[in-house]
This record gives sequence, C-alpha cells and structure tokens, in this order.
Amino acid sequence: MKNKKDLLDALDDPGSLSQEELDAILDDPKELEDARLLGDYRQAFARRHASLKPDVNKEWNNFRQSRISGKNKGKQLWIGISIGVAASVLLFFSWQMFNRTSLVPVNQPIVAFTASTQSQEVLLSTGDGRMVSLSAPQADSLLRETGITRGDEELDYQQTIRETEIHTLTTPRCGAYQLRLADGTQVWLNAESRLKYPSRFTGEQRVVELEGEGYFKVTPDSKRPFIVKSGNITTEVLGTEFNVRTYVSNDSHVTLLKGSVKVKNVSSSSEVVICPGEDAHLQGDGTFDVREVDTDNYYLWTEGYFYFDNETVVEIMRELGRWYNIRVEFENPQAMNYRLHFLAERDQKIEEVLQLLNMLGKVQATYENNKISVK
Repeated sequence: MKNKKDLLDALDDPGSLSQEELDAILDDPKELEDARLLGDYRQAFARRHASLKPDVNKEWNNFRQSRISGKNKGKQLWIGISIGVAASVLLFFSWQMFNRTSLVPVNQPIVAFTASTQSQEVLLSTGDGRMVSLSAPQADSLLRETGITRGDEELDYQQTIRETEIHTLTTPRCGAYQLRLADGTQVWLNAESRLKYPSRFTGEQRVVELEGEGYFKVTPDSKRPFIVKSGNITTEVLGTEFNVRTYVSNDSHVTLLKGSVKVKNVSSSSEVVICPGEDAHLQGDGTFDVREVDTDNYYLWTEGYFYFDNETVVEIMRELGRWYNIRVEFENPQAMNYRLHFLAERDQKIEEVLQLLNMLGKVQATYENNKISVK
C-alpha cells in the first residue's frame, strides 16, 4: 500500500485487495497495525453511540480525512459506522492472519479461570481496623467522620483529615473504583485489586502499595517522589501518568504514558528508566524487558473498554472472567495461545462481548451456567 488513503480505501472495500496487496499489509507490521487500529475505530463507532443514529457517510469521511492528514491521533472514538461493517473489517483481517491454524478438539477442558463465591463489594479498611462496604448504609457516616468526600464511584482525600492513618481500598472482580489521594494524585483501581495508602502524606516520600492493577496520574512534587510498591517492583516518579499491573507475580508490567519513571526490582536490584510509550516487563531472571507498546492496551480500561493488542486468547478470557466473575474453560488447548486484536465495552453483557469475539472467526466461545467454554 502506498499511503493511508490507499489503506482506508481498502478498508471500505476489502474485496478490492489483490493477493499481492494483502500480502504486503500482512508482512508490514506498520500497515498491519494501521489496519487493526482502523478496524477498532469502526467497531467503536457502532458501540459507543449506536442509539444516536448519525450520518454514517459524513462521520466516516471526517475520520478518513483526519487519519490521512495525521490529525486527531490516539484515543478519540468517533461515531457513525454500522456494526455489520465493523465486524466484517475485523473478521477480514483476523481471518487472513490466523486461518492457517486448525482447531483440534480434546476431551478434557482446561480451566483458565475460576469464579469466586465471595461477596463482590468495594471495601474500605481504616486505620482502626474497621472494614466497611462502600455500598452499606453506614459507609457515608464513616466517611464523614474521617473527612473523606465521596462522589460517583470515587473517594476524595483532599479535605482536612483528622489523623494520618493507613487505609486500604479493595475492589471486587466485577467493578473498578477511583481515588483522589491527599496530594491530589488520581488513582484508577481495576477489578480485583487492592491499594494501601496513607490518609495524609508525611515525610520525604509519598508511598502506596498496590496489588492487581492501577492507573496513576501523579501530582508533581519535585521534593517528594511518588513511589508505588507492587510485588517485587517499585516505581518511582515525581509527577506523571503510568499503569502498573501485577495480577500475577511472574507477569508484572509498568507502562508509561507521560513523563519519566524509574522501575526497580527489589529482589535483584535491577533498575530501568522508561520513556513515554514504553513498557517494562519483569522477567524470570529478575531483569526488565523494555519495549515500545500500544499504550491503549494499558489505559483504555479506565475509560470503560476491554482492549487487547495482539494478546493471547487465554489472557483475554482471564480478563473477561475477572470482570464478570465467570469460570473459563478451554475445550481446545491450542486456542489458548492464539493471538487476537479485540475491543469491547465493559458495560456490555457477557453474551454481547462473546458474540463480538466470535465474529473474529478464530475461536467460538459460549456462555452458560456462569461458565465460558472456548473451542
């Protein structure tokens, strides 16, 4: 393909591609990523504002022009493309990428994720040992006593707090929550995560502890670095935006969107400084693998999306299992390692998300009795 306009024309009519042009796209990582991203935009148009019934041709033409001119890059999600067209674009490229692998059925399913029977509530633990569900009637009185302001799924510690004590916020599998710490730092806490933090920051450092996944937008303070401890790694910043993911000890990631951060393995003393658009992945030998990544993969969950860029099906299914608290079984072990590019909204029903996933043509996932089965 010669330029973005050629690629956009091809997306409008995938059947117009010659085999030579198709091979050129599949062999060129840059063009393949452009195709994936444009497919994402089409898919997002339909889901984001389907009820608005926009002028499809007008919105798509506006989007085409913005991509050709290089404007409006990044996470802007426009409206205007029907779900049928979006699905066909994604199906076309996904099938061309993966149609060489056949599915091999097996008798014994592999359990990739297990549902929890525990109560799925957002819990706040205070310094005096009280554990309060934020959905309970007494939650508001407790928050008023400690000087915490509560908004829509957000706690704000910027008001005057009587005493400095350690609080812990825990999110369930089926939801996320937001915090504004005493210094103004914003934290998005993903499902099945835990953040331990002081009600007020004192001393020369601002230190919090994370389990699971959190996105941080840190208030700048050159005199007091902000430090996130998570598993075996510490992330130190002065003021920036980054994501930390440590659901599994051997799969820890720190991804930077703005500024600069220093990431250190406390066990091996291995240390790296990463730049915007880079991800530091802790390896089994204690060192970090630093590489450029699509940061949408580590950010869009804060805006209500599942977003997977060339991710394995097993990781996609584990994320769905965690969000919906559903058991996941693979009837075909080979399908666990297939890689897909997939986008969906997190407020959709699980049946709707699986329908979109199945339209990619690589796996077939069904939902019944609180269980996902993948073939």
